[in-house]
Amino acid sequence: MNTWNFRVMLNRAPSDEETDTLYEAGLDDCAVAGDPDGGVYLMCEREGESLLEAIASVLIQISSVDKLWAVGVGQGDAVTLGDAARRHGGRTQASFRQLANGQRGPGGFPEPLIEADNISLYSWAEISEWLRTKMGDNVPEANRDVTLADAAVKLACRANIVHRASQVRDLFEAACRPTLVEAKVEATVTQGEAKVPAT
Repeated sequence: MNTWNFRVMLNRAPSDEETDTLYEAGLDDCAVAGDPDGGVYLMCEREGESLLEAIASVLIQISSVDKLWAVGVGQGDAVTLGDAARRHGGRTQASFRQLANGQRGPGGFPEPLIEADNISLYSWAEISEWLRTKMGDNVPEANRDVTLADAAVKLACRANIVHRASQVRDLFEAACRPTLVEAKVEATVTQGEAKVPAT
C-alpha cells in the first residue's frame, strides 16, 4: 500500500461544521487550505493501491457535504526528497539526498523552500527543471494519473453545469468498452490460444 500526496480543488470553502463532516467521512488525512488567488483545496496524504484509487476515494467522501464538490485535481509544488523520488520514478530517496548534499551530480541542486523540524521542503518545479537541464533526466512535467483525474473531474463539472451528467456517463462507459478485436483477443487468450482471430 502506497501513500499518495495530491490536492483536490473545491468549488468553495467549507464551513467549520462542513469541515467536521468531511473529517468524519474519512478525510482526516486531508487538510483544507487556500491559495493567494482565493482558491480552496484539500491537501491529501492518502493510502491506496494506486493514485487514481486514492483520488477517487477522496472524491466520494467530499460528496458527503451537500453542494460541495471537486473542480480539479493537482499536486502541490512543495515536496520532500521522498516525494521527489516518488514523482521521479527512476531515482531513489537516497539518490536525491546525495544530489541535494552535493555528493553526486554537478552541484547546484535547488535550495529548500522551508527547513523546519528536520524536514526540508523543496520546489518540485525547480527540482524537475534542474534534473532535466543538469542531469539529463527525462522528467515528466505532470503525473499522468493526476492529469487523467483532473480531466475527469473537469468533465464531470461541465456535464453537471449543462445537465448532461447521465449522458456523459453513458458516453464514457461506451468509449471505455474494448473494441471487437480486443474482445476476441481476450476470449482466445482465456481459452488458451495466444493468437489474434481473423476479423
